Amino acid sequence: MKKKIIILSMIITLLTGSLLAGTLLTGCSKQETALLNPNEPVVITLWHAYNAYAKAVFDKQVQLFNETVGLEQGIVVDAYGYGTSEELDEALYNSANRMIGASPMPDLFTAYPDSAYRLDQITPLADLRAYFSEEELSAYRPEFLKEGIWGEDNAIKMIPIAKSTELLFVNGTDWDVFKEETNITDNHLSTWEGLAEAARTYYAWSGGKPLLGMNSYNDFAFLTAAQLGVDPYEMDQGNVSGFNYPEEAAKRIWDVYYVPHIMGWYKSQIFNQDGIKSGNLICYIGSSAGAGYFPKHVILNEQNEYEIECRVFPYPVFNGGQEYMTQRGANMGVSASDKVREYAAAEFLKWFTASQQNIEFTVSTGYIPVKEDALSSVSELLQHVKEGDNSEAVKKSASAALNAMKKGIFYSKKVFPGSYRCDELFKESLEKKVEIDLYELEARTAAGETREAVQEELVREDNFKEWYQSLLNEMAGSMNE
Repeated sequence: MKKKIIILSMIITLLTGSLLAGTLLTGCSKQETALLNPNEPVVITLWHAYNAYAKAVFDKQVQLFNETVGLEQGIVVDAYGYGTSEELDEALYNSANRMIGASPMPDLFTAYPDSAYRLDQITPLADLRAYFSEEELSAYRPEFLKEGIWGEDNAIKMIPIAKSTELLFVNGTDWDVFKEETNITDNHLSTWEGLAEAARTYYAWSGGKPLLGMNSYNDFAFLTAAQLGVDPYEMDQGNVSGFNYPEEAAKRIWDVYYVPHIMGWYKSQIFNQDGIKSGNLICYIGSSAGAGYFPKHVILNEQNEYEIECRVFPYPVFNGGQEYMTQRGANMGVSASDKVREYAAAEFLKWFTASQQNIEFTVSTGYIPVKEDALSSVSELLQHVKEGDNSEAVKKSASAALNAMKKGIFYSKKVFPGSYRCDELFKESLEKKVEIDLYELEARTAAGETREAVQEELVREDNFKEWYQSLLNEMAGSMNE
C-alpha cells in the first residue's frame, strides 16, 4: 500500500493538546464547531485514482490541509491512491457489498457519476446539502455540479473537484509538412468528417501510416450521439424506458470511427503519445489532464531524432452538429456515516475546491478548476502552470480547454438504476467491434487474402447493420435485467 499521508508532527501536536478548540476557522457556527475537537482529531479516509505527477500534487495538497485547517479543526485526511479509476471502482464496489477481504468504505472517494450512483444504491452516500449552503453551491460551474445530483429530491451526492476534457493533440511540426504538400488545412481538424478525410489523405501521402489515435474510447459514444441531437436514454420518472440510437446517427458515427480504423487511417492504443514519439502518428485525441506527457521529440532511432511543436485543438464535432465537449475528471462523494465524519469530509471538500487550492492542483496538472470565479481569466490561470519539461504543452492544453468552454457544452450522462452496466455496454460496443474485426483482418491477410479485399468486405453496409442490430439487442437486454 502506498504511503499514507499522515503528518507525524501534526499528530504529536494534536495529542499534546497545544491548540485549543477555539482556534476553529471563522464562519463555523457553535453547533458545527462542537462536532470537532482539535485535541481528539477525527481521521477520515480518502480513496482516489490520481497517479504520477497528479498524485504528487494531490498528496501535497492533502498534507497542506492536514498541517493547517485540519490541524486547527481537528481533521486528519488519510489518503490512498489506486492506480486507475477502474481499480478504484472495483475496490469501492467490493467495499460497498462488504465482500470478504474488502476494506470498509472510505469517508471520501473520487468516482464518476455512474459508478457513484451504483454505490448509492448499495450503501447510501451523504446528501451534501446538509453541509453546503446555497451560496457555496452556486459558486461551482453548473454543468460540473449537475453530474452529482440525482434522485426525486435532487440530492447532491457528489462535489466536483477537478475536471478535464478530451482535446486533439497534434505534432505541429510534421503536420505543417503534410499540409504544404496536400490540400489539407487546419479546418479539417475541427470536424469528424474532416479528420477522417485528412487521415485518408495522410495514409496515401505517407505510404501507409495512420494519422490519429484515440487514447481510449471514453465518452465518444455518448458525445457523438449528443452532437447529432440524439439522447441515447429515454427516461420516464427517473427510470430508463428505452434505448434511443437511430440507425442514421449510428452510421455516421461508424463512418468516422470504425471505417478509419479498419482502413488503417487511425491506429489507437493505450498510450498514443508513444505513437507521436516514434513518428508513427501525427495526432491523437486524449485528456487535457495528460498534456504533460506530449513528447518533445520524435525519435526515429538511436541516431536520429528531432524536436516537435505541440499544438492543441478542440474536440471535433460532426458537420452541422452541436459542440458538445467531454466532461471528464471525477467528482468526490462522501459515504453516509455520522455527523462528525460527514462534516469533516465536507470541510475538506470546501477547502480543496476553494479557488486558491483548486487552481494550484488543477492547472498545474492539466485539469480544469471547478468554480466560476477560478475560470474567469485564461491568462491568469496559465500563470499557475509550473515551469518544467513540458509546461508549454500544459499551457496550450489548458488554454484550448478553457477557450472551448466559452462556446462548447459539457455533456453530462444520465444516471439511473442499471446505468453503470448500460454505459459500459454502449461505450465499449464499437470499440470492441473494431478490435475483433482488426484481428480478423490480420488473420485473413496472413492466410493469403489481400488486405484490400478483406477491408472492402468489412466496411460494407451489411457488417454495419449486423453490429447495429447486435448493439440494440444488447442494450435492450441490459435494460430489462
